[in-house]
Amino acid sequence: MGGAGFEVHYDIRGLLQAALFMRRNAAPHLRSLSVSDVERALTDFISDNFWIIGNEAWDGCFLGLGQASDAPFSTFVTEPTKERLADAISASDLFTEPRHLFAFPLVVVRVDQEFDCPEFLLVKPEGLTLDRLPPGYVDADLQVESFPPFRRWDGVRNSPASWLGVRAGTLEVAKRNRAAILGAVALLPHRFERYLFTGRKLFGGLSTFNGSLSMTSSDPHTPALSEDVVIGSADHAWLVVLAEKIVSPVKVDKRQMRALEYFYRAWVPDPTRRFPTLFGALDAIYGDAGRATQSVIDAVGPIMGPAYDYERLKLLLGLRASVIHGGAPNVYESSDYHRYYERYEEDATRDLEVIVARCLQEVIFGSAMRERPHTHAALIKQHTGRDI
Repeated sequence: MGGAGFEVHYDIRGLLQAALFMRRNAAPHLRSLSVSDVERALTDFISDNFWIIGNEAWDGCFLGLGQASDAPFSTFVTEPTKERLADAISASDLFTEPRHLFAFPLVVVRVDQEFDCPEFLLVKPEGLTLDRLPPGYVDADLQVESFPPFRRWDGVRNSPASWLGVRAGTLEVAKRNRAAILGAVALLPHRFERYLFTGRKLFGGLSTFNGSLSMTSSDPHTPALSEDVVIGSADHAWLVVLAEKIVSPVKVDKRQMRALEYFYRAWVPDPTRRFPTLFGALDAIYGDAGRATQSVIDAVGPIMGPAYDYERLKLLLGLRASVIHGGAPNVYESSDYHRYYERYEEDATRDLEVIVARCLQEVIFGSAMRERPHTHAALIKQHTGRDI
């Protein structure tokens, strides 16, 4: 005011301790942020709410002490004012998790029967209705059958096949949950179609509904599958299981959601990128730091049956050690890859894809999820006589 103001300095160690305390005890979404991001949120809060202590800070710094002072504000701000500041931070996003809607446009996922729960929704393009958005929007704001879903937009528009909406406090949490949800969707296609991609054009992006309207561009959220994944009423059973686990504080559920995130990251065309990430998914649900290989073998064996006996799984997991620990830059350059093909006449990468998908289906969803039949199974049998 009148050219006068405050220059605020933060004790680095004190700010660090405050940020660590907040990540541990404040709103859950802060745990998805880096410590430096939490520190920034704290200093932003002080800047935005400095008016609460402003008068007393002014009096203390200048009138009470007679000259500008380097003393901490806590030495001259009164207890009632400190309590007002405490009330303000307890009511802020730092302690009360906000609920924004982050809408991801999907191209290869179509929705016949919409699903909506407190954590996320999968809906048709026209299903992004006002009753599913945070308050403060009107029909005149929206054009939900296109991306971006805002009426006031003069740029390029694209047409999504469906919307994945994630309700979360921060974009980081929304992206993490998006990965788990789409990792589950990736379990649905037949094993021969899950990694069968085409050159069709996709688009990505993100629209945020947080009291205002905003959008950002991004890579597509799925690979270019040869066949669309259709979500119907039969899928609601496993979607309910996913909705419960995605917010569960139970450690085993958290590990399962991490496994789905790994599976989503492995949903890429390049098998050499896919291979080590698929092992990450197995380790997430089965890994034991003290006996990693043996714990995975013990868990996978009963699910996969006698075709995948101890020796076969041991050789396959030996490939993991070779690729991850520097023995080979990619799976095809490992001597164990050639040995596996000679012994079992199967590609180790394809075997791993089948194993991880079946284990995630069984462990996370049980009877609620089953892999889809091949889209063209009847036609293939007609021409080849083979069931696939």
